[in-house]
Amino acid sequence: MALNACIALQTTIVVICKTICLVPKSFFIVPSWYCYLCTPLLERLKEEPKASNSNARSDIEEYTSYVLQVEEETKLSKWLLKDILSSIARLLHESEKKDSINLMKLLEKSNGFNGVLQFDNDQVPPLHSKENQNAWSLVVITLTAIAIALPNTPNQIVNELLVGVGQGLEFVRHVEENLNANIEDLVKTRKASTRVWTTVESCCKWLRIDLRNDAHKGKTSREILQWLGDEAVKVVIQFKKSRMDSLDHSVHRFVAANSMYRISQTLLLYCNDQENWPSDEEIFELVISMIADILFACFTNLPRVIKMSCHHKAIEKREDDIITAARLLGKSKKILKILKTRQLPDIDLDTMACVDQWRVLTKNQISNDCVSSVTI
Repeated sequence: MALNACIALQTTIVVICKTICLVPKSFFIVPSWYCYLCTPLLERLKEEPKASNSNARSDIEEYTSYVLQVEEETKLSKWLLKDILSSIARLLHESEKKDSINLMKLLEKSNGFNGVLQFDNDQVPPLHSKENQNAWSLVVITLTAIAIALPNTPNQIVNELLVGVGQGLEFVRHVEENLNANIEDLVKTRKASTRVWTTVESCCKWLRIDLRNDAHKGKTSREILQWLGDEAVKVVIQFKKSRMDSLDHSVHRFVAANSMYRISQTLLLYCNDQENWPSDEEIFELVISMIADILFACFTNLPRVIKMSCHHKAIEKREDDIITAARLLGKSKKILKILKTRQLPDIDLDTMACVDQWRVLTKNQISNDCVSSVTI
């Protein structure tokens, strides 16, 4: 009886030891995939030596040396690590297969990063002495709301745009939550964008204003842009009079309205500067190309975000972060491949994380014609 108990105890201990072996190994799997897909792009952003793209077998041999073996069970450990690697590969593959057709269709409208320079003109006078910093998400959402409100846009095009922007915002959220989390002004702006997007996506409303209302039919694109700007001004004036700066709801409305005012007036300035006022379709394509350019500029931060997720200091969060990084890597594979064909501006990583830092670049620093020779 005692012997059987000892044997059972020994068996339990061995099983526990084998299970523990899986923990340190799993932390190396996603970083290895990250190095394979993202390191070439990250090297262009930050000059570092290139990491070797080893295959799964060399990864197993490399990481096995870091794992405490139970007696002579090296072969078993290699088999376990191979199984983990296969699981992560399956997760990457499943994430890559998820439908992102509308996002990729939207990104096809981008020719570079010029949209980052175009969406906000410094000639537009401020409505308030203190204006919040721009956040990637709020700029994209405001431009989307404008595109929806423009006349003669078919419902199918609007629906595809909403789906594509929604898919893009999933990546934008990762960038903002990882790289802008400690900037109070940007946190406030990000919260405002979340509230605004909820109604824009679900019922095509911006701050309770119906962007597809039949009452707007018959209005020209010039009238629509001016109307959106006027509605934004009303919200800002109401915010000033109320003096309820401590109320989140009031602050979020102010942040969203200020963004709408500046962007709508920027578009009006652009159109007025043209020899002939652009057609409705031309303005719609302009706005869509801005959205695509801004999304791509934001996506240049994805390699850094994935890398950060793979190196979380808190052990209790590491497993969830590894899974998140694997899914993000799988979903963004097509985007990262496209980015490798783009000439990226010569700016540091912290500057690249903020849309307002991109805005101070010159057109010479953002080239649409240069193509990188880096390949995957």
